[in-house]
Amino acid sequence: MNKKILKVIAFIVALALIIGIGVFANALVGNPVSKYLAKNTAEKHIEENHPDKDFYIESIFYSFKDGFYHISVNSHSSPDSSFRLMTDILGRIKLNTYEDVITNKRNTADRIWKEYRQAVENVLDSSTFPYDAHISYGDIEFIDRESIGVPDLPPYAIVTDTLELDAYYDIGELGKKAGHLVIYVYDEEITVERMSEVLIGIKDIVNAAGVEFYAIDCVIEKPKVPDGRQGDERVEVDNFLCEDIYEEGMVERVTEANRKAQEYHAMQDALKQQEIEAYEKSLS
Repeated sequence: MNKKILKVIAFIVALALIIGIGVFANALVGNPVSKYLAKNTAEKHIEENHPDKDFYIESIFYSFKDGFYHISVNSHSSPDSSFRLMTDILGRIKLNTYEDVITNKRNTADRIWKEYRQAVENVLDSSTFPYDAHISYGDIEFIDRESIGVPDLPPYAIVTDTLELDAYYDIGELGKKAGHLVIYVYDEEITVERMSEVLIGIKDIVNAAGVEFYAIDCVIEKPKVPDGRQGDERVEVDNFLCEDIYEEGMVERVTEANRKAQEYHAMQDALKQQEIEAYEKSLS
């Protein structure tokens, strides 16, 4: 084989390697041309669809997971007016979150949710909180309009599109309407009487800190022993209303709520067992 043929073969191999590396690099980090097309598309989209807004492109990055360019668009004057565009390698828009997060006020709901969760966290994670809570957080419950009336969703949840973009909201007042606390407490006494005491104590503490809530899920259970085992004994209330937390008749209300929670979990366990048995039968 003469030198000329060897040079041609070497050139072809080198070219193949370069192309392969380029394809591999493009799959991981994208390419400058496609990034330019993404930027150009985003600028044109903003100019044509939102000429009265002070939107600007904050960042553009390529995701090797989905193969798209992600463009973050923000506003200089509106904290709730950020959205995302996604384009393919040819600069064609494949996703636009504007309607979902701005028109439907999901950004506003997220802002309120974060503020409320932080306010609750400041109380429940404080060193002065008297209960051994191993799970504790609070949410403002929101739903989309299409989800109104859906079973198992909180009927007291706020419909997101009723919110006002960039508006100030009193977290305490919203918490009173749609705040939901979830608290799991380790305790040596697992009784409805103890649960009644815990619920009244939690309400007094969070209200004194200016945090309101509409309902609470609360569980008291035995602490784990050193080998990690934990007994099945527990008392639980689900979506127990804040307005029902007061001394008179409290034990009776907790007893009934605990009974309903036990029945619900028993029903879910039975359904799960039926699914397992049906799956095992399908394999035989």
